[in-house]
Amino acid sequence: MVVGSEALAGYFFSNVLQFQIYRALCTASGQYVPQDPSKPLHKCDIYRQPAAGNILKKLMERGTSQPWQQVLQEVIGEGRLDGSALREFFRPLEEWLRNENLRNNEYVGWIYDGDYCKHSIETANLQVFGGFYNVAVEMQLTSWLMLSSCLVMMRTFAIVG
Repeated sequence: MVVGSEALAGYFFSNVLQFQIYRALCTASGQYVPQDPSKPLHKCDIYRQPAAGNILKKLMERGTSQPWQQVLQEVIGEGRLDGSALREFFRPLEEWLRNENLRNNEYVGWIYDGDYCKHSIETANLQVFGGFYNVAVEMQLTSWLMLSSCLVMMRTFAIVG
């Protein structure tokens, strides 16, 4: 992992945003209708759809002359980054995986095993304080770097002051 890489943050941001714009294009072209099982988001085809093309043109013609939030709000009616379109696109896969896991009695997640967890906690030099695991010794440099990179990303995306 590259700590504090704006390129990785931009990659994450662009992936979420592309699904958000894709949903708006599909809705405008009539290829996607929420709550209509015959027109799900994952089967939308915007090829040769003038309504989708017009939205893309409006989004791109402004370039970087205005903040992306303002352009997005004016063109598709959503001024904030929203991951729900990504989740909605992959909902059929998520449901299939859930059903397959149930059918095969697969457990997803972590199972608490007292001895194993106790050994892991001791090996990692952690102590439990008030239900939370805390590093028993001073915070290491890598932890500080991770914390500072998170704060930089949060400021970049205007999540904090």
